Amino acid sequence: MTLYDSLSKIAEQIQSQRHLITSEQATILVSIQPFIRALGYDTQNLAEVQPEFTADPHSSGTERVDYVIKRDGKPIMLIEVKSANTTLNQHHWKQLHSYFVSLDVEFGVLTNGLEYRFYTDTKKNNVMDEEPFLSIDMLRLDATEISILDGFSKTRFAPAQTLRKIKISNLLEKELNRPSDNFVKHFARQVHSGSIWQTVIEEFRPLVKRAWDDLVDQEISRRLRRPDDEEEDGENLTLPDTVNTIQKDEKNPLPETSAKIPVFLRYKGEILAQEATLTLPPDMHVSFKKVIHFQGKDWTIGGSATAIIHPLTAPAKPAMNGLDYWRVIDPLDGKDCGLRTIWKDEALAARLFEKYAK
Repeated sequence: MTLYDSLSKIAEQIQSQRHLITSEQATILVSIQPFIRALGYDTQNLAEVQPEFTADPHSSGTERVDYVIKRDGKPIMLIEVKSANTTLNQHHWKQLHSYFVSLDVEFGVLTNGLEYRFYTDTKKNNVMDEEPFLSIDMLRLDATEISILDGFSKTRFAPAQTLRKIKISNLLEKELNRPSDNFVKHFARQVHSGSIWQTVIEEFRPLVKRAWDDLVDQEISRRLRRPDDEEEDGENLTLPDTVNTIQKDEKNPLPETSAKIPVFLRYKGEILAQEATLTLPPDMHVSFKKVIHFQGKDWTIGGSATAIIHPLTAPAKPAMNGLDYWRVIDPLDGKDCGLRTIWKDEALAARLFEKYAK
């Protein structure tokens, strides 16, 4: 079972019992402990997961963080828990911050069981950032965020390396959004024959930014033109009958009555691709190819999402789970939902087939 699968089950439990999760202890039982176990940690092994860990800088023992994840007897990650009916705020952040400083750890988590905010110290050592570098919304799971979270699982978590990677990513993002003088100089020296004065830097700064933007656009176009047999979905697709590549299947062709359903791709609130179709047969239980037709080409669902959302890393792992980003409009109420809903909601599937089947 993938991490996405495990968190999906936890999310279902949260949804079904949301009206009963009115205390911190209930939040811990339904969300926190299952979340920790989903990452591979043993909540019954106090040498690995210790509740009510003393974090009082004055050694009075009255200040305790709800959970610590330990390795070799040393805390490596803190988890401060609030009730599910509590909205996380600055006061809660300050509480986790004090624990973070006193215990000298590299990662802290603030959660109310519905949202998990991950913090570290990218700006100043041992001073927790004000903004989380990762947020997991249990009521709206995001495959990209969960792929990052997977790096915090027991078998993969390397605190020092993870922190370096986060810091490098932050620095790179800053450089790409607003290239620094040194970043611009690096490229200007290779194409400019004279001295690199500040006026030259200002001249080259927009050129560097524009060159990067053009490179991204070119990479998107190149990947959208790739042959179908090079496309792969990620290993973490949650539906067992989703295939990794589009292959010809003479014995099991798509039925003539297949529906071509209009879909669009949305990522972090922005629509990146429209005028695409999803081809599905009327029998949702047969084995078939889940195909996105976009810009004159047939794609696997995950392959298309990866190439469009992260063109510079596609098809490097982890690939995007396209079922979370390709969206479909429900004919009943005009609301959109992820493609995975089609396999869970038979009524929705029936409405779509009725409207779009040939």
